[in-house]
Amino acid sequence: MKTAIVKISHLVEVPELKQYYTHQSIDELATSIEVDGGLRTPIIVTDNYEVIDGYRRVEAMILLGKEYIEVWIDEVEPTIFERIIRNMYRTKTTDDQVKELKSVFVKYPKRMGKKSDDGEVYNRNERISKALNKKYSGKDTITKLEEITNKDLDGNLLTKGIIEKNWKVETSHEFLTKWYPEDIKNDYGFTKRLKNGEINIQDAVKLIKTKAFLDNEYTDTFVIPEKVTSYNTDCMDLGKMEKHFNTVDLLFSSPPYFILRNYLIEGKKQVGQEETKEKYCSRIANLIKSVVPTLKESANVIINIGETYDDGVGYGIPQLLKTTIEKETGLIYKDQLIWSKPNPKPQNEWTSRPINNVEYLLWFVVDPKKAFYKMLTYTIGDRVAKISHGAKDVDKDGKIWDKNISLTKPYQKLYTHLKEQDIAKIIEAKTGKNTDVYSIYEEGHPAIMCGVLPTVPIMMCTDEQNHNTVLDIFSGSNVVGRMSLLLNRKVLTTELSKEYYNIGCKMLENSIKDFNRGELDIINKIAYGEENLVSIAA
Repeated sequence: MKTAIVKISHLVEVPELKQYYTHQSIDELATSIEVDGGLRTPIIVTDNYEVIDGYRRVEAMILLGKEYIEVWIDEVEPTIFERIIRNMYRTKTTDDQVKELKSVFVKYPKRMGKKSDDGEVYNRNERISKALNKKYSGKDTITKLEEITNKDLDGNLLTKGIIEKNWKVETSHEFLTKWYPEDIKNDYGFTKRLKNGEINIQDAVKLIKTKAFLDNEYTDTFVIPEKVTSYNTDCMDLGKMEKHFNTVDLLFSSPPYFILRNYLIEGKKQVGQEETKEKYCSRIANLIKSVVPTLKESANVIINIGETYDDGVGYGIPQLLKTTIEKETGLIYKDQLIWSKPNPKPQNEWTSRPINNVEYLLWFVVDPKKAFYKMLTYTIGDRVAKISHGAKDVDKDGKIWDKNISLTKPYQKLYTHLKEQDIAKIIEAKTGKNTDVYSIYEEGHPAIMCGVLPTVPIMMCTDEQNHNTVLDIFSGSNVVGRMSLLLNRKVLTTELSKEYYNIGCKMLENSIKDFNRGELDIINKIAYGEENLVSIAA
C-alpha cells in the first residue's frame, strides 16, 4: 500500500461498507484527532479513492473542518470482506458480529480441494477460522456454526447467544436441529422461555430432551408386576375397575389445596379452582367416594390437607372437608394427625398472623372394628447396638441412635425422619426441595409432597408381611408411591396430568431400584421393635 494526502471531497463512499457496522459517536475520536494534531492511522481507500475503512475518521475530520486527509491506497476491490479483516479488534455490537459471521461464510464458498488464486490448496475451514480471528475452529464447529447462522430463529437468537452468552456451538446446533422441532411440535413452551431469557440453551436442551423422553416412555397404564399399577386417568375411572375392588389397604393422598395453585391440566376443570369452599370440599369427597369400592373393610383413608387464607383469614378448609367426607362418602372419621413443619413458608399470601406451621392428616376408616393398625414404638434402646456397634446419640427422651449406621440415601432419610418422631399424634417433617423429583425433571412439580411425610401413616396402617397396597388418587410425581415401594408395599395410583404422571412413573422405577431389604429391616426394627417383627421376604 502507498500513502497519500487527498482532498476529502474526492473520496468515494461505498454505502454498503459505510453502513456495515453500527454507527458510533465520533465526539471522542474528533477530540483525539485534534489533540494529536492529526490521524494516528490513515484511512484505507482503493486506487479510485473508494473508502474501504475509516468512515468514522472521515466524519471526525469533516466535523473538525479539515479539507485533506491521509490515506493508504490498496489495490483491492471495495468488498465487505476487506472491511471485516481491517476491523478484527474493533468494538462491535452483537448485530455487527452476526453480520460478520454471515459475510465470512459467503466469502469462502464450499469448494474443498480446489486451488485458490494464490496456488495453494483451498481449505475453507482454515480460512474462515482465520478471518474470524480463530475464535471458532475445526471442521465440525465451523459447519455447525454456518448451519446455525443460515437457519437461525427469529432475531438470530442462537447466533447472538453464541456471541453474547458463550453458548456452545454444538449445544446450539443440537437445539436447532433436534430439540427445537420437538418443542414446537409438542408445544412445550421452552423455546419461548429461551427467547425471554428465562433459561439458557443448555437448560432448554436438557428440559426438552427429558420431557420428550418421559412423554414417549410411558403409556396411559404403567405396571411393574406384583409391585405397581399406575394410571394416567381420573380417579373416578379407577372406581369402575372391578379388578381393583377390595384390594386397597390404605388410601393416602394430598388433594390440590383450595385456590392456591394452577396445575395446568388442559381441558379439565381443576380440583382446587371451585367457586366456593363448599363446592371444593364436596368435589374432593365425591372423588374419594368414587374409589371406595377399591377399599378393603380393614382399610384406612388418610387425607393430607392444609388451610387456605384470604388476607390472613382462614377458610376453615380442614374442618369443612372432614365433615363433608363423613357426610358424602360413608367413611367413618377416626382421628386427626398433625404434620408439624419446623421450616414453614407462607402460602403465597400476605400474612397478618403467625405463619401456619401445620397441616392436617384427616384419618378415616371403612369399618372401625376391622380397621388395621400397627403401633409404632420408636423405642430403640439397646436394639440399635445389636444392629451396628459404635458411637451412640442419645436424644431428649433417652432413646439411643447409632451414629455409625451406614445407610443409602433413601433409607437414611427414613432413619432421620423416624429419629425426629415421638409416640404422639404429631408427625414432624421438614419441607424443602424434593431431590428425588428434581433429579428426574428439573422443572419438578408445583406442589411436591414432603418426601418422608407418608412414612408413618404407611407403617401404621399397612402390613408389609401381607403385601398390603397403598392407593394415591392425586399421585402427582408419586412421592407416596415411592415411599410405599421403599417400605415394600404395593402401589396403586392415578394422576390426571400426563406431565406429572410421566414424572411419577420414572419415580416408581427409580424406587424399585433403590429398594434395600437389609436397610428396610433396620427401619422396621426402629419403628416396631424387634419383638413385633416377623421375617419378611422382599
